[in-house]
Amino acid sequence: MTDSTNGVGETLADAAQDVAAKSRELGRELRQRANDVRKEAAKQLFAAAETIRKEAREAGAAGDVKQGADEIAKGLEKAAAFLRDRSVEQMGDEAVRVVRKNPMRAVIVAFIVGLIIGLLLREDK
Repeated sequence: MTDSTNGVGETLADAAQDVAAKSRELGRELRQRANDVRKEAAKQLFAAAETIRKEAREAGAAGDVKQGADEIAKGLEKAAAFLRDRSVEQMGDEAVRVVRKNPMRAVIVAFIVGLIIGLLLREDK
């Protein structure tokens, strides 16, 4: 009885170690993919900012329109710099800090975003 119990215990221990190793590997892969997406999003935001400025210049837009386009481009660049300069872990930590500081605002924003997504995904028949 003791030998079979030890064998089962060793098998369970080996399985647990295998699951833990696979979980760590999956975590590394997910972090790498998230960082790849983060980097690509930053590049796309920088490119969009440049395109907005270029289109406003080439269209011969009035001063107010150029200023508005420049403000939008600056906002995109600020978002791109945020993504470029922070890791996924840092952004997660910052999100947790903001939610802890403003829990009601976070709940309201989550509700509104969920409502909008629900309306967009709803099928009208």
